[in-house]
Formats: sequence, C-alpha cells, structure tokens
Amino acid sequence: MPGPSSVLPAALPADNVQAYIPGDRRRALAAGNQLPEQVRGAALFADISGFTPLTEMLAEELGAERGAEELTATLESVFGALLGVLEQHGGEAIYFSGDAVTCWLDADDGLQATGCALGMQEAIARVGHRRTPNGREIRLRLKVAVAVGAARRFVVGDPAVQLIDVLAGRVIDALAFAEGAALPGQVVLDPAAARSVAGRVELHGLVVVRLLTDVAVLPERPPPPALAEQDVRPWLLPAVYDRLVAGHGELLADLRPAVPLFLRFGGIDFDVDPDARHKLNDLVVRAQRVVDTNGGNVLQLTIGDKGAYLYAVFGAPLAHEDDAARACWSALELLRLAEETAASGLTVGVSSGRVLVSSTEGDPGSLLSYDATGPVVHLAARIEASAAPGTVSVSQPTRWLARHRF
Repeated sequence: MPGPSSVLPAALPADNVQAYIPGDRRRALAAGNQLPEQVRGAALFADISGFTPLTEMLAEELGAERGAEELTATLESVFGALLGVLEQHGGEAIYFSGDAVTCWLDADDGLQATGCALGMQEAIARVGHRRTPNGREIRLRLKVAVAVGAARRFVVGDPAVQLIDVLAGRVIDALAFAEGAALPGQVVLDPAAARSVAGRVELHGLVVVRLLTDVAVLPERPPPPALAEQDVRPWLLPAVYDRLVAGHGELLADLRPAVPLFLRFGGIDFDVDPDARHKLNDLVVRAQRVVDTNGGNVLQLTIGDKGAYLYAVFGAPLAHEDDAARACWSALELLRLAEETAASGLTVGVSSGRVLVSSTEGDPGSLLSYDATGPVVHLAARIEASAAPGTVSVSQPTRWLARHRF
C-alpha cells in the first residue's frame, strides 16, 4: 500500500479510489481549499427504472456471479452515459441512491440543469434498451427532477469509517417534491425552477416539453487532480478501500444475501439552524460506529422533504452467519440515539434477501459509489416508512433468521 504521503493514481479504470469523492470536492482538496457551505444553484435527481426485473432475468439466466458482472457492466454503461451529459453541463454527481443519482449545478438558474435533464433522456433512449443472453428484452427508463435555490453543502461522518458529502436545505425538499410528481420519461421542474426558466423552456404544467433557447455545452474539464492517500482514505469504507488498493475491485460485484437497514430521523432544520451540520455529524458518527461495531456498513445518507434517512447493509462486502441478528441489535441501539443526539422521530426498518452489490461509476473522473440494490432494499425502505416512530419493524424472513436471539 502507498505510504502516508504517497499520491494515488488519478485514473484507474476499475479501482479508482479517488472517484469515490465528488469531483468539485476533489479539486478543492487538491488545492487545499474548502467548498462553501452555503451554495446556490440547481439540484438534479435522475432515477432509472427497470433494473429490478433486469436483475432477476440475469440472475436466472447466468447465475449469481455472472449475473452480477453483467448487471454491473450495464449500470456502468448507463450511468456513464448520464454522467457524461452532466459533465457537459458543468454539473457534479454528489451521491447515488440505488438506481438514482443526485447532482448539483453550482450557480445555475435552472436552464443548464433543464438542458442536462433533456440530454439525459436522450442518452437513456440510446443506451437503455437491453437484451439478455437468452434474448429477453427490457427497456430502462428515466425520470428527472430539477429544483433551484439555496442549499447547504458540507461533510459529515467518522473519518475512521467513511466521510459523506451532504446536500441539504429547501432546494432538496423542492427536488423531492418534483421527483414525486415525475413519471418515467419526464423531466419535471419545481415551481421556483419553472419561474426561473420562464420564456426559455416550453412547459406543460411543470413538465418540460422542450427548450426554446440554446444551452451551450461547456468545454471538457480536465480530470480532477491526484490526491494524497491520507486525503482519499477517509472517503471509503475500510473493506472497500483495501480491496480497491489491492487491485481486487472486481470482487465487489456480487449477487448475495444481505440485510438492508433504513434509519429515518428528523428534528434538524438545515435552513435556519447554524448548528445543523454539527447536529447531523453527531448523529451520523454515532450511527456509523454502532453499525460498524456490529459488522455492517452505512452506505448512504439522504436528506429529503419527509425527513432524512441512513441506509446500512449487513452482509456486504463481508458476511456473517448472523447478519440478521446483527442488524436487529444495531436497530435497537440506533433508536437510543434519540436520547443522545438532536435527532427525533427515529424509526428503523429491516429486511433480508438477495442484493446486488457493486461499485457503480461513469466516465473516468466521475463519481463512483459502492452500493447494494434490489427489491429487498426497497422493501426495507417501505417497512421503515410504515413503522411508528421509536420502533423497529422487520420483514418476515428477517424475523425468521433472527428468531433465536430476538
């Protein structure tokens, strides 16, 4: 492994550890700068549908290992096309959420983001038609939401576990509203974005029909500069980092049994509370340590109009015979954070089943993410959403797997 002051390669096709950091954050780290916490611009959320049935088809036809490899290649191809469009419009991918990605276009009034969204729809039309080895066909579809306004951008997390880039505030609430109104194939704007682009975009309600003015494609940016190891290491889960640095990134792709866990919380006002970052960081660090101690990994932090949630998984990349019990024990510990932090309304949902674990990336230099996706992940989120505050709810398979300890 490189020494403490070593500079890691800037672009490795499969094992690029630096690509786990958003591009603008990487540039700031390389220059020794801090990104501003108060930002204004356009947020974009792109959500792909169709991966779940494709996952089942490939697993049935090819088996778990080859099916995971084929699906990971599909994810990289599709997200590569979408993030290539984002790059042309000057945007940055901030984080992935399963089959979706949240992006930021700094200082944009919504026009570049709208042009980007339409370009993404054109890209999915080119690369979204997929045929399995047995000749079955499926078409992936995309819905895109755009919102404009002020946001807060900061970093939270335990550096010994993983740092997480956060985008929060009213514009993210508005983005969630627009996303909820969008259908596959559509680009939907929030009301503020619609007012901002009035006269330059043809709209049917809040649904974009077409651009009425040209949107310039920006010059290609150079790849983010290389970073020292000590700047990169805190942004990756330890097990993921070790495999990537050892050149075994391909081992991260797998269809395997796992136990997803969702923790929803509220009580932090990201728009008016000057201590919001510190309150969120306190919660995230404590949650990461609970999950890490019990053998799991926090994969995502998402902020939205209906609160915020942490998504963790047990069983990937490292599995244990009692992952369901470990998740249940962690869930009970996580609920106690309501007494120890500023967060409120904590609720946990847990499910068990097969997930696709993979490192998803786009073009060289774009964001890369280690993730676990699949129907069982969506089930855990739905279980959490239907649970009462202060409780842990689990799926029937989880109950059966953990029955000897809970």
